Amino acid sequence: MDDFFYHEPVLLDKVKELLLTNKDTSESKLYADCTLGGGGYTKMILEAASPGTKVICIDKDDNAIEYSKKQLGAFTDRLVFFRGNFADIKQIACTFGAGKVSGIVMDLGLSSYQIESEEGFSYQRDTALDMRADRQQELTAASILNNYNEEQLFHIIDDFGELRYSRQVTRDIVSYRNTKKFETTFDLVELLKIKIPPRYLKGDLSKVFQALRIEVNNELANLEKVLDDSPYILEKGGRVIVVSYHSLEDRIVKHKFRSNKELKVITKKPVEAEDVEITKNVRSRSAKLRAAEKL
Repeated sequence: MDDFFYHEPVLLDKVKELLLTNKDTSESKLYADCTLGGGGYTKMILEAASPGTKVICIDKDDNAIEYSKKQLGAFTDRLVFFRGNFADIKQIACTFGAGKVSGIVMDLGLSSYQIESEEGFSYQRDTALDMRADRQQELTAASILNNYNEEQLFHIIDDFGELRYSRQVTRDIVSYRNTKKFETTFDLVELLKIKIPPRYLKGDLSKVFQALRIEVNNELANLEKVLDDSPYILEKGGRVIVVSYHSLEDRIVKHKFRSNKELKVITKKPVEAEDVEITKNVRSRSAKLRAAEKL
């Protein structure tokens, strides 16, 4: 994995501007990178801030942590790594012994490494239907498809995938598993190919895989919790920045920022990538950045 390019951080310059420009970067600060990934945001913070500034680095994925430890080797004494769920940010900060942090950043998208090398995340590769960001948990995409009842499956596909024909797809899944269990991504892909018109196939496959991934990793509930708890560990004037990639996440971020009386919204509208960045990094095309400041 040393030579693998984990992923390119999205909207990096804007994150830097919003996270650091209202701070005296000559002072030692503490930041939290809730979705470490390849360490891009953490590296940006450490390069721009004072030598005494440190970053709490959180990720569920062991691969991300091991990769970033190597990539950020020059900053070893300024890093604290936690393999865990960013929803536990309050407890993580307490474990570290932190009083308050000056800023929090999180990128909710999949990394290139997850899509291209880990099992279940991509409908373009025939791998086990896994989709776990945390390999220590038991629930997988296969166990959902094979064991959830029809109403549970419909709820996931309809609410999390926002598919136009969620009921029919759910019935097809239940019918399929009565004769053969789902084991690999292509088991699901081949079933959906029969039912979905070719012009909609790519987009609808993405929606179904998104729905399963959200359920496997409890993504929306975890996002709500980290947003609720972030203000408690932010110092006055500290900022929380979230980069999301689909409407379900963006709506949650928008609502949580606006409804929390301890926060002031900095981005009245979501910040999106410009054409130059999209050309270099297609992943940034769907990114939406929102930021809020602790009052």
